[in-house]
Amino acid sequence: MHSPVVILASSRKNSGICLAGKRLDRAARSWVRPVSTLAGRSWSRRGLQYVAGGVPRPGDCLGLPLTDACPEGYQRENVGVRFQPWERHGSIEAVDLGQFLDWPELIWPLGWHSIHGWNDRVPVDIALQHCDHSLLFIHPQVLRFRVSVERSDLVVRAEFVYRQQRHVLRVTDDDAAARWLGRLADGHDGRSDALLCLSLSRPFNGFCYKLVAGVIESGAQG
Repeated sequence: MHSPVVILASSRKNSGICLAGKRLDRAARSWVRPVSTLAGRSWSRRGLQYVAGGVPRPGDCLGLPLTDACPEGYQRENVGVRFQPWERHGSIEAVDLGQFLDWPELIWPLGWHSIHGWNDRVPVDIALQHCDHSLLFIHPQVLRFRVSVERSDLVVRAEFVYRQQRHVLRVTDDDAAARWLGRLADGHDGRSDALLCLSLSRPFNGFCYKLVAGVIESGAQG
């Protein structure tokens, strides 16, 4: 049996891909992060080519052969998937995805910043004590994409305001990052009205990082 899911995040995770979305069946609007059996629980591109015909993108509607929940700490949305072909059921247009938005008071605990970010990470012990979810789908009040040089790499970050709180988070949606690298190189000012799917990462060097795992745009962006 396959469960219908709309994909809201398709994010690079080390050498793999992390997917997440919301269910469209009787458990409508509940989050799922379909995880693999690989280290880090991400999917290889080769594996996704086999089960899904390629890497799913935000807005794609899939039928997933979900199995049991397999939560890990605050990543309670993790669900196992049988390794068999997934069903494709078209897609939902970006302008219609607003029905799936979340409206949190805070984007996880605030006050911890990396060198290039702002409110972009949470100490592991704080996350384990105070976070009971790891996925959010939001519409920022003000949003601008920008590029920074980090360890000799060009990194796209989303700088935005949500409920009067500033955030600067790394974009791990590779397609969106590539689009914005090109736009910014061509002189775009970075402003956007996009919807963002955010993910709280697994622990890394004592912190859990807030990432932009999906960028959904409608209309002209320049």
